[in-house]
Amino acid sequence: MTTNPDQRPHAWLGGSAMRAASDAGLGLVLLCAGAAAIVAAGGMIRGRGFAAGPAFFPTVLGGLLVAVGIALLLRAILLRNRDDARWSLTSVAIITAAVLFAQFAARQWGVNFALNFGPSEFVTIILFELAVAIALARTSRLRAAGMLLLGTLIATIGSDPETGSERLTMGLNSLEDGISPVTVVLGFAAADGALCAVSPSLLLASYARKVGRRLAWKPWLPVSLLLRVAGVLLVAAAFYAGYVYEGAGWPVGQIAAFAAFGIACQLLGWNRLVLLIAMALGPLLEDNIRRALLISRGDPAIFLRWPISGTVLLLAAAILTLAIVLSAWRALPRRRPA
Repeated sequence: MTTNPDQRPHAWLGGSAMRAASDAGLGLVLLCAGAAAIVAAGGMIRGRGFAAGPAFFPTVLGGLLVAVGIALLLRAILLRNRDDARWSLTSVAIITAAVLFAQFAARQWGVNFALNFGPSEFVTIILFELAVAIALARTSRLRAAGMLLLGTLIATIGSDPETGSERLTMGLNSLEDGISPVTVVLGFAAADGALCAVSPSLLLASYARKVGRRLAWKPWLPVSLLLRVAGVLLVAAAFYAGYVYEGAGWPVGQIAAFAAFGIACQLLGWNRLVLLIAMALGPLLEDNIRRALLISRGDPAIFLRWPISGTVLLLAAAILTLAIVLSAWRALPRRRPA
């Protein structure tokens, strides 16, 4: 006998109202972050000669965040949301194995080949990786793009790597050294622990929405109590790990902030993994964009001029275009058979 989808625990997580709230909520977050970045960058140097200044990257990211935020708000208001697509557990395992094998191959056989790379090649390779990350985020590629841009913007917080001037710190001493991806991971771990302590079935349902409905079950009372205790211990372990990692200057406020943000991500279906990938690759992307523009005397055509960088950039554009077309096709209304 099949189970009615509406009878699953926390079935409201997959409802149309929740999907609209997810788009609207993330759209507002991106609009605020993008506007704040543009305003803050207004007081910084945009560039000297052909060198990009500390304001260049935050300004570009801020404009893109505003654009994606508006698109999400329009989708929440104007378009009818459909059921989100999910990767099966088998698909997740296959994709994970492929990514790990690609990383292993790059470490083993790509070192000598990479010696021939310049800044433009590294930029296009990073853009290709980010395009693949967006394409694989089947739940909502538009939301994934927004989280990717948000993660890249968060990576710019702190001291500019070249000039040493502060960027997007809002005058807070705790942000002068930037935000570490480790801090964000600990915040997200604390978020899962807090959700588990409140409702283990809610945490399981939030993950079931991403990888399949097999996780959507209500634990028996003894198991539920054990999971709640484990959740409390996970929260404590996350904050203690932050203390061990940072010492006396441990970022308790940052961990708490990202714990709250992580809870919103779990409930509203925002892709936290894409944000972490962007935070890890963002500084490398900015550094190589600056170097490439300096070498080309400010000419952005350098990313298409060389065979490797041009080919990889076109591949990234093709992947993004295909992902956008598939998403748009899926959003079109379908006529139901009579």
